[in-house]
Amino acid sequence: MLHFVEPRWLTLSLLCVVALVLTGCPDEGVVCTSGLVVCDDTCVDTRGDTAHCGACGTTCSTGEVCQDGACGCRAGTESCGGACVDTATDVSHCGACGSACAAGQVCESSTCREGCSEGLLRCSGACVDGQTDALHCGACGNVCPDAQSCRAGRCTYDVVAACFTNGQLVGLQAGTDQLGPRREFGAGIQALASWDGFVLGADMTNGKLLQAPGGSLGALVEEDSLGVVSGSPNDILVDPPHVYVIDSVNNTLQVLRRDGVAHGNGLGLRTVGQLNLGPNTSPQALARFGDLLYIPLFGTGSSNFQHGNAVARVDISDPTQPRKVDTLSLTGLDLKPFDSSGSMPLPFSVTATRTHVYVALTNLNPANDYRPNGPGMLARIDPATGAVSAIDLGKERCLNAGYVEAVGDQLVVACIGEAIYDTANGYIATSVRSTGLVLVKNDVPVASYALNPGCQPGAPGCMLSVASRFAVSKGAVYLADTNAGRVFVVEVGDGTLTERRGYSTPTAKGPALEACPVDPRRPVSNAIDVTALH
Repeated sequence: MLHFVEPRWLTLSLLCVVALVLTGCPDEGVVCTSGLVVCDDTCVDTRGDTAHCGACGTTCSTGEVCQDGACGCRAGTESCGGACVDTATDVSHCGACGSACAAGQVCESSTCREGCSEGLLRCSGACVDGQTDALHCGACGNVCPDAQSCRAGRCTYDVVAACFTNGQLVGLQAGTDQLGPRREFGAGIQALASWDGFVLGADMTNGKLLQAPGGSLGALVEEDSLGVVSGSPNDILVDPPHVYVIDSVNNTLQVLRRDGVAHGNGLGLRTVGQLNLGPNTSPQALARFGDLLYIPLFGTGSSNFQHGNAVARVDISDPTQPRKVDTLSLTGLDLKPFDSSGSMPLPFSVTATRTHVYVALTNLNPANDYRPNGPGMLARIDPATGAVSAIDLGKERCLNAGYVEAVGDQLVVACIGEAIYDTANGYIATSVRSTGLVLVKNDVPVASYALNPGCQPGAPGCMLSVASRFAVSKGAVYLADTNAGRVFVVEVGDGTLTERRGYSTPTAKGPALEACPVDPRRPVSNAIDVTALH
């Protein structure tokens, strides 16, 4: 029987015989366009394919490229010992093949130079710490904006203040005391804290714990519910991996933990526990000593302060199940009242040292419009025994002790003072006395600083200053002013307080910082809280 051969098949078979010697016989179905050849059943351009350079199976070495069918080094590199290297940066071939740098040196611009210690960056010929260098923050050439510092390789402010009446945050740089731009943030920020480069703000209007990066501030990245809207979340304690928030209206302690999936690149906080401290307790602040939280209870006038004037102790050995242990009464202290009408401790703030817990006592008379009727005081608590004693801060320098914080082995107390307010015209202070700072060492007041508004009280346009909370950064106190929106800067030494930005001494480096300028639509400006980023 005769067989007829398909012409196309015959053509390919003949071509196969011719090409067999060069490239092998392709499958019948593989037909390449002009300029390509078949290698491993695939059409390739042997002029530029590093796996088939010049011919099928000819592979270029690591670092080489295939150009016009020949393997060679990329532009800017050359072949040294069979490998392509950049002689401008290669320590084994610095400037030329075989020219090796000595141990510990680096190759920079084809020249061997001394290398940098571990953890440092070499930028522009110098060794820099990318964790703290504001000109090379996190990477060479990443310059931090004015008023910002480099912390942990990120550009952030050192200190941030909350402008309650303006609905803004403003950052500043410690040391230079330079202010950054104000940023819109929240609707009623009442307390601040910071953690891992983020600022936390308790928004009383929306019942949210807001977060913003410590550099951009206004870029809101995460919101966590604080439970009931229209409460008063007025203190935040960061205790990694937990955050504790006190609400004085809802009488609650809320516990959040950083273990969720962050949204918006925030901290990823999630509520894991909550405790109600009881009706009419009005908790104000919190500090940790061991496994206990110490929480001052102010109390409420509607209950004749029966559930206040005390400090609650809460066990947080299991933060998901906070448990109230007991309550330490403050009513037995000698408050040294000015007259027979009496006074109440009415605790407002708390801090812990290595050995004791200290509570700021406002020492007010609720029957007399909550005006001071005794000197500002501290309650000193011995955690081992629960014993409480009083420290008199002196009526001439401190009335209405509002905030206390440990600074090294000393205590700094902010005294709100006795202020008279014009409630008919926007709650503006018309007079104030004994407002400022007191420094305590070894439980004895050793120095004080009086706030000066820088103008004559009563003069047109003169805004008086009323001390609020403060933060400590680089050895200085940044004290907020709740009447005129200023921030005063006072350096803390061993037993000394020295004004750096204010109006009390001619040696000050400048006036108080106008952190929260008075809005023409509002007669006052509440710089309500300050936090230092660490």
